[in-house]
Amino acid sequence: MILKESMNSETLVFKLLARALLDIRIASLEGNPKMAFEIADVFHNVPYQLERIQGGNGSYQEVVDWLEMRCEQKGMKSWLQNAIADVS
Repeated sequence: MILKESMNSETLVFKLLARALLDIRIASLEGNPKMAFEIADVFHNVPYQLERIQGGNGSYQEVVDWLEMRCEQKGMKSWLQNAIADVS
């Protein structure tokens, strides 16, 4: 995944989490529970990963890599690419 030089992986993780919450809200309002579920399914472990980082285990880049892998597994690669473009 290519990050813009002005954005580090820590900033990206937090912005993607915020974007995910916004998109869950939008999908719910638009009557698209499948999309809301898929986004929540990808992001529900992110707070635990952030807790690990806070405890000195892991890195924000590992979270970005993990999100990329999960989105690819779930057929959400285009969602992630659009989200990154929007938050960059």
